[in-house]
Amino acid sequence: MSEAKSVPEFLKIVVEALKDKKVEDLKVLDVTGLVPYTDYFIIGTGNSAPHVQTLADTVAKLIKMPGVGGVRLEADQAANWLLIDGGDFVLHVFQPKARNYYNLEDLWEDAPRLEV
Repeated sequence: MSEAKSVPEFLKIVVEALKDKKVEDLKVLDVTGLVPYTDYFIIGTGNSAPHVQTLADTVAKLIKMPGVGGVRLEADQAANWLLIDGGDFVLHVFQPKARNYYNLEDLWEDAPRLEV
């Protein structure tokens, strides 16, 4: 197992915002070098469709910048899962059944986990 890596400041801000909104089972994976499009996956669970949406909205507001057309967001219609591309990170928020189904932690088992 690789040495623990410190959490970048922008990730701390996102993680704290998610914790404030009662995200469940929060994980941060360092995927640097494993995927070409981001450095971190932030994975969390919401207990309902509105909770998943609230978690995503909170992060979207944090990373929205003046003069930029918004953030890239993908979701299914029932809000079982929601993804936000934050550039240096990708946020994955799931309802419990979808989280178990997609099982990103096992899919990216080679990625070091950051302590949050």
